[in-house]
Amino acid sequence: MRISLLLLSFLIIVNGFSQSASSDSIESCKVNGKYFKEIATDFPKLIISPIKWSGGEWIAAGAVLGAGALLYTQDKVIAEWWQSNRTDALDDANTYFFDPYGKMYYTAPLMGGLYLYGVYADDNKSKRVAMDFVQATIYSSVVVTVIKHLAHRQRPYQTDPLNPYLWDGLSTDDWGHTSFPSGHSITAFTFAAVVGTHYKETVWVPVVAYSLAVLEGASRMYANKHWSSDVLIGSALGYAIGTFVVNQNHCKLKAMPIISTNFTGIGFSYGL
Repeated sequence: MRISLLLLSFLIIVNGFSQSASSDSIESCKVNGKYFKEIATDFPKLIISPIKWSGGEWIAAGAVLGAGALLYTQDKVIAEWWQSNRTDALDDANTYFFDPYGKMYYTAPLMGGLYLYGVYADDNKSKRVAMDFVQATIYSSVVVTVIKHLAHRQRPYQTDPLNPYLWDGLSTDDWGHTSFPSGHSITAFTFAAVVGTHYKETVWVPVVAYSLAVLEGASRMYANKHWSSDVLIGSALGYAIGTFVVNQNHCKLKAMPIISTNFTGIGFSYGL
């Protein structure tokens, strides 16, 4: 799995080199007051974004909720299957790769390095990817924390015998009951959505990023830390938040027609 992450890092950096030349004449993306203002002002837009969803987006959301409801009825069966198929090799993979991956021990340094590369090479896209990752991760952290402490669902290992239907809600004596939704999954899919959307033209980048995110979700069930429905909803939230942030169109090149009495052409602006 570390080889996959190294491959993803290589592909992102190579793609950055290939696009840096087109960024030289554009106003640079950078972490400044405008960026922090984006973080503050975009979050309310995220919260109310369902109001502006298209019919297709509502259908997709309904499909996710429907799948989540179906998994909810099978959470116990799925948890039992994972626990009956544990191996030493998978235990090591979870301990040394997937658990740290879900905690951003690998992705955060990767994005920090990408931003520094963008500064050094004057590559706006590399900087924007890293900046979007930070912004989306902040949103994901807030959203998942609020939902966890509204739901207070008990984790699989906290129930004996296994019982996926234990929700404490707001009234709880144990603040450690935070199974729903999966924080590792929302983090992994936030990263995959940001990187995969920015580098969708380089097909292997989203393939590797989303593959790692799916495996991260599976590892949370394997480790007996989350129910399958926790993982699905966390993954969907991460994808939605990551793509929302990227699609805000901050710091992107825009073409505008220019028509005057003695000149006709195209002008470009690059806004923050």
